[in-house]
Amino acid sequence: MATAANTSHCHRPWQLLPVPGSGSRRTGRPVAWTCRPPPPPPARRAVRAKAGAAEVRPSSPPDAVTYSASISIDTPLYEAAGVSFDEYLQDPARVFRAMFPDESRSERVGEGEWRVQMLPLLFLLRTVCPVVVMQLRHRAGGLELRITEWELRGLDSGYAPSSFDLGVSGSLYADRSRGRRAGCRMRGHLEIAITFVLPPPLRLVPEPVLRGVVESVLSRLAEKMKRDVDVGLTADFQKFRREKVAAAASRDTPTLDATASGRDE
Repeated sequence: MATAANTSHCHRPWQLLPVPGSGSRRTGRPVAWTCRPPPPPPARRAVRAKAGAAEVRPSSPPDAVTYSASISIDTPLYEAAGVSFDEYLQDPARVFRAMFPDESRSERVGEGEWRVQMLPLLFLLRTVCPVVVMQLRHRAGGLELRITEWELRGLDSGYAPSSFDLGVSGSLYADRSRGRRAGCRMRGHLEIAITFVLPPPLRLVPEPVLRGVVESVLSRLAEKMKRDVDVGLTADFQKFRREKVAAAASRDTPTLDATASGRDE
């Protein structure tokens, strides 16, 4: 909660400045200890753009830096007779709901596209709230994931980079290459990369320290998405398998009327 400014004496506490926009977080910023009215808060804005490729583009500024993180998925699956993971992946909407069950943080914006409010990230004492548009497309052999738009909420104007590019891509598929006895495994790969020009405050941070912090943040984000896939998709595929098995059993079981009709004949 914001702390009210005290104008009756010179011992003024720090004032908390709100982040505009829905679902905003609050962050602390000190003001001068003076009896004069506090200066206006620094401008805060949401940095947004269309997502680009994971690598540095030729048009990227010469002083742009790139940080990346990647993670692989390899989880065993049990497929019942006549029920395959390939069939499950043909329903991107169901796959998305399994990975992001919190409907309050997502909305569908198009065919196979959803806007997702990711969990807040702490980056160099700044809380950043990423909002992304995620696209899921079923292709031959699996499911492809990529982010087509992104937005960073909660940045002070001084920390907003003049150039920023985000690239996220991933894939998910069934792997049966280890043989029938080994069964099916859910395999996948996710890569996250950002390319941006360092804002003035971050240029004072030693490069090894900055790289370690940024790549740690990206790795945590990738790990979170991996857990959502490992837990959410595995559980939902088991439910999908039970539904298919039950539906098949229902079709194969004759009804009482059909049995009685057969006897009469």
